[in-house]
Amino acid sequence: MKKMEAQLRKEMKELESIINRSKKALQNVPEGYLRIAKKERGVEYYYKDENNDRGKNGRYIKKKEMKLAERIAQRDYDTGILSNAEERKRAIKSFLEKYERTDLKKVYQKISPHRRELISPVILPEEEYIKAWQEVKYNSKGYNEDTPEIITERGERVRSKSEKIIADKLNLMGVPYRYEYPLLLGNQLKVYPDFTILNIATKEEVYLEHFGMMDDREYVESAVHKLNTYGKNGIFPGVNLFITYETSKNPLNIKALDELIKKRFCAE
Repeated sequence: MKKMEAQLRKEMKELESIINRSKKALQNVPEGYLRIAKKERGVEYYYKDENNDRGKNGRYIKKKEMKLAERIAQRDYDTGILSNAEERKRAIKSFLEKYERTDLKKVYQKISPHRRELISPVILPEEEYIKAWQEVKYNSKGYNEDTPEIITERGERVRSKSEKIIADKLNLMGVPYRYEYPLLLGNQLKVYPDFTILNIATKEEVYLEHFGMMDDREYVESAVHKLNTYGKNGIFPGVNLFITYETSKNPLNIKALDELIKKRFCAE
C-alpha cells in the first residue's frame, strides 16, 4: 500500500507541473472556434468568433493562415488537459486525505500502552513491526575456532571485514536485517543467506549475498551452486536476491554498495 501512496503523491506533483504548464500555454491564445470539415478533395478549416458574420460555418482558413487553426486546436487541447488535471488532482487529494484518516495502524496507536498489552493487533505500526521483526530469536551458523572474531556496530559477529561494512551500512541507513538467518527451501534444504533484509514498504523479505573470494575457483563453483539453488526456489538476482562481490585485487565497491542500499532497501 505504501507503494501506491507514494505513486499517487508522485502523480500529484506531476499533475501540478502539468497544470502550471497548461495555464502558461493558455495565456494570450486566440478566441473563437475552429470547425473542421472533411470534403472529397480534402479537409477544410473554418474560423468563427463573435465578430464573424460569415454564417454558421465561419470564415474559411487559407493555407497561409494554418497557424491560427493550430493555435486554436492547441488551445482546446490545453483547456481539456487543464480541466482533467485539476479534477484528477482533487480526486487524488481527497483519496489521500481519507486514506490517511482511516489508517488501520492509528487504531492501535491511540490505545494506551497498558491496554495494548491486553490485545493482539491486526496490524502493527511500522516502527513496532520492524522492532518485532528484528527481535526474532534464531540460531545462525556456528564458527570454527580459527575464524577471526569480527563484530559489527550492532554487536553481532560476522565472518569478514566486508560483511561488517555491509552490516554497518545497513544499520546506519536504518535498513532492518538479520545476519545468517536460516532459510528453509524446497526438499527441506536449509541455507543461510548472508543478510535477510526486510523491505519496509512491502513487508517482504529479500536477500543479500556477499561473495568475497571470487578469484578462488572452488569458491566460485560454490557460489554458482548457491545461486542455482536460489533460482530453483524462486529467488532471483535483481528481484529478491542482491549480490555484492570482491576479489583480492578488487575489494568491495563501497560506492556501489551505498547506491544499492539506497535504491533497493531504504524506505521512500
